[in-house]
Amino acid sequence: MAVLSWFRRDRLTGQVAVGLVGVLVIAAGVYGVGVASAQYRLADVGAWLAAKGKGMVVHVNGPAGKVDGKAGLIPQMHGHNVKIVQDGSTILIVDLDTGVVSRLDPSQLNIGQSRSLGEGIQVLADSGKAFTVDSVKGVVQQIDPVALTPVGPPADLPPPLGQAGIDGRGALWVPVSQKGEVSAFRDGRLQPPVRVAEPGAGLALTIAAGDPVVVDSTAATATVVRPSGSPLKVSLPTTVRQAGRGGVLAPSDTDGKIVPLLVPGTGSLVTVDTGTGRYTSTRLPMPKHRYRAPQILGAKVYIPDETAGALIVYDSAANRFEKPIPVTNRPSRLDVFVKDGMLWANDPSGPRAVVVDRRGVQKDINKYRDRVAGGPKRRTIPLPGDGDAPPARGRPGTPQSPWTPRGPGSPPSPTPPTTPPGPGEPPTAPANVSVTPGAGTMRVGFQPSQGEGIIGYVLKDVPAGLTASPSSIGPGAGPFMFTVTGGDCGTEYQFRVAVRYKDAQGRTQELPSTASDPVRPCVTPGAPTGLQAQSTKSGAKVSWTAPPGAGAATYKLTWSGPVSGSKNVSGTSATLGEVWTNGNYTFTVAAANGAGTGTGATISPKLTGPTSTEKVQMNGNSDGYIRSAADHNSSLVATMKDNNGDSVTVHCQKRGTKYTHPNDSSLSGDMYTNITWKGKRGYVIGYLITTDAAWTSFNGPAIWKC
Repeated sequence: MAVLSWFRRDRLTGQVAVGLVGVLVIAAGVYGVGVASAQYRLADVGAWLAAKGKGMVVHVNGPAGKVDGKAGLIPQMHGHNVKIVQDGSTILIVDLDTGVVSRLDPSQLNIGQSRSLGEGIQVLADSGKAFTVDSVKGVVQQIDPVALTPVGPPADLPPPLGQAGIDGRGALWVPVSQKGEVSAFRDGRLQPPVRVAEPGAGLALTIAAGDPVVVDSTAATATVVRPSGSPLKVSLPTTVRQAGRGGVLAPSDTDGKIVPLLVPGTGSLVTVDTGTGRYTSTRLPMPKHRYRAPQILGAKVYIPDETAGALIVYDSAANRFEKPIPVTNRPSRLDVFVKDGMLWANDPSGPRAVVVDRRGVQKDINKYRDRVAGGPKRRTIPLPGDGDAPPARGRPGTPQSPWTPRGPGSPPSPTPPTTPPGPGEPPTAPANVSVTPGAGTMRVGFQPSQGEGIIGYVLKDVPAGLTASPSSIGPGAGPFMFTVTGGDCGTEYQFRVAVRYKDAQGRTQELPSTASDPVRPCVTPGAPTGLQAQSTKSGAKVSWTAPPGAGAATYKLTWSGPVSGSKNVSGTSATLGEVWTNGNYTFTVAAANGAGTGTGATISPKLTGPTSTEKVQMNGNSDGYIRSAADHNSSLVATMKDNNGDSVTVHCQKRGTKYTHPNDSSLSGDMYTNITWKGKRGYVIGYLITTDAAWTSFNGPAIWKC
């Protein structure tokens, strides 16, 4: 991504850089590499792909779509299923069948280190760090990405553990379903866990734009864990609960803040904006194939269809399918991921792979090509500036045509039929009905029908009290979108879109779509503003301003410090009668409604209780001592003589050492009052001041604890 952003900042520099990469790639193809100690230079924008059938891994130049390097696997990995973990110069090859991990040196194109870490172990690398996660035993461990040896002590978590991820700050995050939590492991220590679900919930983790996002398929929620502040919790359509035991299909990471979720068996595709807490849900006409987690690049969602050996392409901005991208055109496992601003789809067992850029332009890859660095026909690669490098070629020409071989038994296309109905036949039903919640509104989009005699479209299943605008949409009159106003945030609604048409006899007929996913007329509220806290004689008073469009939101108020707790509040202020101890506090308030719980606002003030004026008592013809601490043996600050009725300023109370009057055993207690008398401040035994409480108890919240 750094390279791509550099290209965008300086077009001329980017063109020069592309030219240099072209020199290296061409040199690799023409000359090869022949010296074992030679330093290989691979394209910066590229990816390593498994080629199980040849017992090797290959590196592909992304912009060119061509292999520019390859390396053989260790003999023990031949024929096994492998996973490639790649982070800059850290390339780890994980044998999924045996648990052996090899480190590939990309500068030498060979295996530099191999170690058995255990079958079923997760191996992750990012931000220059590497970790292992034993999901069955519940053990996480940082490892040296070069030596593959442990770094620091391991940590234990309750098994089984979910698929882990590394955030943008180098911390490992692990879903702990047994506790309904996600835990971070950083600098060799577990951090305080974050509660994201009820214990036993099915959790899926995605690292979106560097932040952990946890989807709870059981409760249909998505929780965004921020590096500071409270988590953002989004209520998803209840369709998510139909995902079954395996939960929703979610990518392990995304470059941006949008996370695509596919609900198996329903065809529901939910795209969640983790920055705003809003989502769009579309019911897609998906065949009953085997799918893997969707990936997103730009506005397009790519769904791996392993039954068809292809990528289903859905343009979320236009709400329509695009032509599928064939990878193998046969049933096969597909490894699909986004790296360096490009989407990669690989058949790890065969020769074929595909790379797609942000414009949707695809290039087919033949991984078994031999004349590359590390292949059997290799000579030394000349480097730029050596004087013998071939000149750089111009920019690649038009994209290659999709590889679309056909043969007996080829599976059907993953897209629905597009042949329009014939004359006199009813049109197709509206398709791809999508719903997007708004503040007091619900948008319902659709793809128009195909066929003849279409009069227009109307929205169905609109409850009484709600209004849909426009009342109808004419044929070809887009945008094909209804807006429903009204409704209750605590209620989910489903809609259908019906096409109206004239049949062969001239009669008006309707054909409805399938029902949409559930949607609410509200969005996850934003963060409250103007958060304040002050001390009062009734306790700490906390107030704030509601976020825009919050409506009938409730608020979750939490506090920590000398006193900790939480409560739900219906208004925009609360007086906490249990908070009356001086000290540093942190208050967080988050707005919540049926759409979820927004990001919290936080302040960390130092609170000191209000003062009051009281009288001196029980000090006639005697001495009252003001001490430096709540201890009758501490140093003397001042002596009050025979001064009953004198006014003093009371600051706070504190429990200290027990004191019993030498002449009256009934005058006994351990409560001290902090006062100011004639400019002298200190502690006096409680019975000397006219407070309401006994000498053994506090007088809060009117008088705060010191």
